[in-house]
Amino acid sequence: MKAFQQFQYPTPPLARPGGSQRLFHAEIEEAEEAHHVQLTVQAFRDVQAGRMPAGPGARGLIEAFHHVDAQLKDAANTDPKILKDDRHLENLLRKQAKTLHVGPANFCWFRDPSKALCLRLAGTPNATKPLVGMCDSARCPQATHHPCHRPVWAGQATAIDVFIESPRVAKGEKARLVPERDRALRVVTEIDAAAQAAAPIGED
Repeated sequence: MKAFQQFQYPTPPLARPGGSQRLFHAEIEEAEEAHHVQLTVQAFRDVQAGRMPAGPGARGLIEAFHHVDAQLKDAANTDPKILKDDRHLENLLRKQAKTLHVGPANFCWFRDPSKALCLRLAGTPNATKPLVGMCDSARCPQATHHPCHRPVWAGQATAIDVFIESPRVAKGEKARLVPERDRALRVVTEIDAAAQAAAPIGED
């Protein structure tokens, strides 16, 4: 016990990074913010072209994009070039992009912590960030699936099939895996349907 009492951190354990480390963190945050803006612009352009997102949060995201599209058209009344100006679009989408958290198989648009399924499951509804490791994007009302996520879900279904078909896996485990496989296939189907069946913005 005495040894632990004598131990001291060389620097306070919760101190903020300084110097070059602080600059590095700032650069990382800046690059992440720029990447999130790019992803949001791409999602918007997809919706413009009729490739809609899928998932529980799709309707809310589409409504937000319709609002941005209306702002673009209002601005285009004075300058038609704005419709194809990504810089202007980025500025309009920046607020939306700040809510984006990128998961391996979905986008989380963390606009309202009280609606985040992961925080409800963890009992921390007032947290400022989602718990990506606890994400169940097939049920969370702020999660969306896009064409870029299709390979992940399709790959998951294929991987689960390998276990279901294996003679080495117990029947009970196979029975547990079947709903997981079916859910992955359902998400793939929803992504395909959303990307093909909707009208572009401004044509509905």
